[in-house]
Amino acid sequence: MKAYLFVTKIRIQSALAYRFNVISTILIQCLLMFAMACFWRAAYSGTEAVSGVGKQDMLTYTMISVIMGNLMTMGVEGRIQSSVHSGSVALDMLKPVSIYGIYLAEDLGDMVVAFFQIAVPLFLLGTAMFGFPIPASTGHFILFLLTFCIGYLINWMLAALLGMCAFKIISMGPIRNVKGAIMKLLSGSIIPLWFFPAGFRTFLEFLPFVNIYQLPLGIYIGRYTYGEMLQRTGLQLFWCMALWLIFNIAQKKAAAVVLIQGG
Repeated sequence: MKAYLFVTKIRIQSALAYRFNVISTILIQCLLMFAMACFWRAAYSGTEAVSGVGKQDMLTYTMISVIMGNLMTMGVEGRIQSSVHSGSVALDMLKPVSIYGIYLAEDLGDMVVAFFQIAVPLFLLGTAMFGFPIPASTGHFILFLLTFCIGYLINWMLAALLGMCAFKIISMGPIRNVKGAIMKLLSGSIIPLWFFPAGFRTFLEFLPFVNIYQLPLGIYIGRYTYGEMLQRTGLQLFWCMALWLIFNIAQKKAAAVVLIQGG
C-alpha cells in the first residue's frame, strides 16, 4: 500500500506543475457549464417540471455533472497503450507491485489534483452563476458520495479493459474516441436518460454506464425515492463486482500473451 500511496503523491506533485493547463481547463469547462445551463433554461421555458425534475434541479445536475467529468478523467488507457508500444509492459509486469494498481494510484493522484485545482473553482463559479447546488438532503448527499466512488471504479475498470485492447490493436485512437462518445450519451452525463423513450431508457438503465453519472446525480437532486436509490445502488455494486471479475480475467490473459510492439 505504501508503494501505491507514494505513486499517488508523486503524481500529485507532477500534476501541480502545469498551471496553464489548469487555467485553460477551468475556462473551457466554465463555458461548457454555461452553454449547457442556457440549453436547459431554454428547454424549460414556460415549463415548471419535466419528468418530475424542475429547472433548478437540472441546473444543479448540469453543474455537478461538469465537475464530476473533470474528476472522472482516466489516464489508464493511454498508459497501457504507451507501455505496450514501448515494450516496457513486460518489465512492468515483473515488478513486485501490480502495474494496474500503479495506474489506479496515478489516476487517483490526478483526481486529487483536479479536485482542488479544477473542481473547487468550477463549484465556486457555478454557484455564482446559478446558485448554490443544494443536495436533496444530508442522506442523499452521503449516498451521492458513495455512488460517486463506486461509479469512479466502474469507469476506471471500463477504461482499463479498453486499454487492454492495445495488446491486440496497434492504434487505439478511433476506439477511444468512440468509447468517449458512447459514455457521454449513455451515462446521462449530458442528457439524463429519463428524457429518453421508456423502452430505450429501461434497456440503458441495466447497462453499467448509467451508474457512472446519472445515478449519483439523480440521487443528489432527489430524483429517486429511497427504495429506488437502494435498488439502483445494489445494481451499481453488482456491475462493479462483475467488471472486477472481468478485469481480473482479462489482465491474466493479457499477461499470458504479452505482445510487445515496437520494443
